[in-house]
Amino acid sequence: MCSARSAFSGRQMAFSASRVAPKVTVSRVLVPAVQAGKVCDLTGKKRNKANSVCFSNKKHRYFQDPNLQNKKVYWAYGQRWVHLKVCTKAIKTLEKKGLDSMAAEAGIDLWKLPFDDARPERLQYLAENKGKVPVAANPRAMKNAEKLAASKKKPRVPVYTITGAIAWVKPGSEALYTTEAEVAVTPIEDEQDQQLKVTLTQ
Repeated sequence: MCSARSAFSGRQMAFSASRVAPKVTVSRVLVPAVQAGKVCDLTGKKRNKANSVCFSNKKHRYFQDPNLQNKKVYWAYGQRWVHLKVCTKAIKTLEKKGLDSMAAEAGIDLWKLPFDDARPERLQYLAENKGKVPVAANPRAMKNAEKLAASKKKPRVPVYTITGAIAWVKPGSEALYTTEAEVAVTPIEDEQDQQLKVTLTQ
């Protein structure tokens, strides 16, 4: 408490000093983008910190990255090709120890890695249904045979395009999306001017 004499009334007034809250400034923190580390999946080999030394013994820091390769390794127990990012030293060790032992040492679950299925029944299914898009059964589809025969609307059919995407097209027009069209340009000589005739051939 502190006191001061008022110049207007001549009375002594008492007041307390007000406490001002400190001003808080919030600055925007920029979070750097997360990049995948250059680490071998099986051996855990990382980049090495090194110095390049010139003639005057000046040192400049640089990093020696491991020679990482994206490989598909066949896993016999799971009958699949497992996608791994391994260094060239680990590729040589794979031939000696095997994939199961190296994955157990690294603590990797091979069932959770991206893979390409190599089971015989899967390969047989792909060979029999080449180019067909797997579609689940529609529970709301029309089941009455008479109404289906009398209906003028035909359901669209899914096909794989040239780029690999799935497109729903009308029945009978699948060839327009699955085959490449060749453009043939033939010039036509005319007395007045020359024209170009463009024809599309399948």
